Amino acid sequence: MTGSGLTEIAGKTGTAQVVKLDVEKRIGNENGLPPEFNDHAWFVALAEVERPRLALSILVENGGHGGSAAAPIAKEMFDAYFRKN
Repeated sequence: MTGSGLTEIAGKTGTAQVVKLDVEKRIGNENGLPPEFNDHAWFVALAEVERPRLALSILVENGGHGGSAAAPIAKEMFDAYFRKN
């Protein structure tokens, strides 16, 4: 984390499948799936681990993977919170 000190965060990423894999293969093309069929990206977290002060649940609809789409949003939110508090 940025700021004056590090904050220990506990979190879990996730991906929620929108369409079945057989459907994905059937409708997919060389350009990939239409955006509305992309998986949903999740990230849930709390900070500080020993004495939680903030809990977040981030969902990026059709965002892909939790680690690449939702977790960076949570990091920005934690950074902003702990800079002010």
